[in-house]
Amino acid sequence: MNWMARLSKYRNELGSVARQLVLPITWTFPRDVGGFVVSSCNEYAFNFLEKWPFAVRENFVCLVGEKGSGKTYLATIWASRLNADMIDPYHGIIDELFGASGELRQKFFVLDDADEVDNDILLFYIYNTVKANDAFLLVTAKTYPNNWQVRLNDVRSRVSSMSVVKIQKPDEIAMPLIIEKMMAQRGLSIGEGVAEYVSNRIDRSYESLNYWVNAIDNKLIGKRAKVSLSVIRDILSKPSSGLTAPV
Repeated sequence: MNWMARLSKYRNELGSVARQLVLPITWTFPRDVGGFVVSSCNEYAFNFLEKWPFAVRENFVCLVGEKGSGKTYLATIWASRLNADMIDPYHGIIDELFGASGELRQKFFVLDDADEVDNDILLFYIYNTVKANDAFLLVTAKTYPNNWQVRLNDVRSRVSSMSVVKIQKPDEIAMPLIIEKMMAQRGLSIGEGVAEYVSNRIDRSYESLNYWVNAIDNKLIGKRAKVSLSVIRDILSKPSSGLTAPV
């Protein structure tokens, strides 16, 4: 049974859910991507996406990273370079994106948070249409494709075949460098040893990095003096109002 016949079969099995399947109005990514922080944790992924798909011939790439790791931002850089379209799995009509003939309107697409798409038929249709048209799809996810909550075996085998590029967790060397760059982006001048001090006292995760750098930035809005250790100690000693502390 070919994939179009399987799609028809699954539509019938899923009844009204399948018949109401919608797929995506598209929009072009913004072109301002200058704030991305490249470090040893994401350098491989960054370099890979600079070359793909021209130097690396793969139709599908899954960019994996924990929450707050910048995977959406990195996907934005790739999309900006190729003028790719974002697939929004919650709006639009399939034929508006792919056309009545089944041909894609262009060759480059991004599906963000693909592991949260709770619609096997949608994933099945996207995968097969991209493949049939020799197009290129970059998806982002917090987990590897073989760990997604996919129910249909045909869909699981397809998404599991995608090439995976992972943004690694920040290590003890990268943490202070990322903190320095993130603070510099916010116009904060930090004193000697501040980045190392913060790095040694927060969880080693991107979510924690984002939380505490934002907390420091919020506390020091409008202040131009160099950020000292005494100020940092005070900020780290208590959660910041208006921010949700990482768990």
